[in-house]
Amino acid sequence: MSGFVLHGDGDHGHTLVPNLFLDNYMPEANGEYVKIYLYLLRCLKSDTQELSIELIANKFENTESDVRRALKYWERMKLLKLQYDNSQNLTGIQIVNEPEAGNVKTETQTPVASQSAAAIGQTAAAAQTAAGSVPPIASSTPSAILPKDPLTPDEAQQLLFICEQYLGKPLSSTEVSKILDLHDIFGFSSSLIEYLVEYSVSGGHKSIHYIEATARAWHQAGCVTVTQAREQVTIFNRAYFKILKAFGIAGRNPVDAEITCMDKWLKDYGFSLEVISEACSRTMAAIHQPSFPYTDKILASWKKQGVKSLSDIQNTDQNRSTRKAKEEAAPAAPKRPASPNRFHNFQERDYDFKELEKQLINQ
Repeated sequence: MSGFVLHGDGDHGHTLVPNLFLDNYMPEANGEYVKIYLYLLRCLKSDTQELSIELIANKFENTESDVRRALKYWERMKLLKLQYDNSQNLTGIQIVNEPEAGNVKTETQTPVASQSAAAIGQTAAAAQTAAGSVPPIASSTPSAILPKDPLTPDEAQQLLFICEQYLGKPLSSTEVSKILDLHDIFGFSSSLIEYLVEYSVSGGHKSIHYIEATARAWHQAGCVTVTQAREQVTIFNRAYFKILKAFGIAGRNPVDAEITCMDKWLKDYGFSLEVISEACSRTMAAIHQPSFPYTDKILASWKKQGVKSLSDIQNTDQNRSTRKAKEEAAPAAPKRPASPNRFHNFQERDYDFKELEKQLINQ
C-alpha cells in the first residue's frame, strides 16, 4: 500500500477551518468532499502524517475512486496541490491556506444551492457509501485524465436523469458512481457520456459493465468528442461484418449474442481482426460450421498464452508440435504385470494349445 506525505504552508498549532472555506467553498461542495478536506486539516495536527488513499477510503467507508475524486475537486478549487512521482503515484498533498486572489470565490459568485443540487449531492453521497466493493476504473495517467470543467451539481443531476431515461430504470448507487467516474477519471463530457449510454442501449446492452468496457475502449482510442466516438463505432461495425465474413456469414446483421462475443474479442481481449479471423478459419476447418463459442475457446486460450499477433500464433503452434513430437518419440513404459489379489492369487497357466492339439490328434 503506497502512501503520501501531507504538509501545509502555515502554522498548524491548532486545527482551524478558515472562514474563507466555510463561507465560499463548503456551501456548494459535495458533503463527502467536505469531510475529506476537513479530515486532511485534522491530520496535519496528528503525530503521524503518513496517509494513503486506501486509509482515507476505509476511514469514511468510501471507494478509493471517491477519495481521488474529492482530492481532484479541491485541487481544481485551488485549495490543494497534489504531487506525483514519475509513475503518476500520489506522493504528497499540500494544503493551500491562501488561494490565489483570482481563484477565490466570493459570496456573490457562489450560487444558492438549489433543491436539485442538494438531491444530486445526496445521490452521490449514497453512491460513495454503497459502492465500497466496486473497483474504480483504472487509468494509466491519473494526473491527465480530468476534464477542465468539473460537473456542477445541476449538470450531474441532468446527466444522471438522462441516463435513467435511456436505461429505463432508476440508477443504483454503484451505477451512479461508475457514470460519474466516466467524467472524473476518463474525462468524458456530459454529451459524450449521453451518447455512450444511447449507443449501448440501442444495441440492447443496458449493463453498466458493458457501458464501462465500451468507455474504456473509446478512451484507449483517444475519443474525447461525440464525433470521434461515432467514428470509433463505425470502425467496430465494420469489424463485426469482417468477422461474420470470416465465418462465411453474409446478408444479415449480427445478433446480440454475436455482438457480445465480438466485443469481448475486440475490447476485452484486445485482439486484432487478423487474429480473430484466424480463429474463425480454424473453427471452420475443425467443425465445418460457424460457432462463436468454439472460436471463443480458441481466443481465450490464445489470450491466456499471451498471443497478440499471427507470429505469436505460429510460435504457439510450433511449440505444440515440438512437444507432441517429443511425447510420441518417448519409449513406451513397460507393461506392469497384474498384481495378485483375492481374485487373482494363483499362477496363471501357460499352455501351448497348438501343441496340445497335435498330441490329441496323434493319440
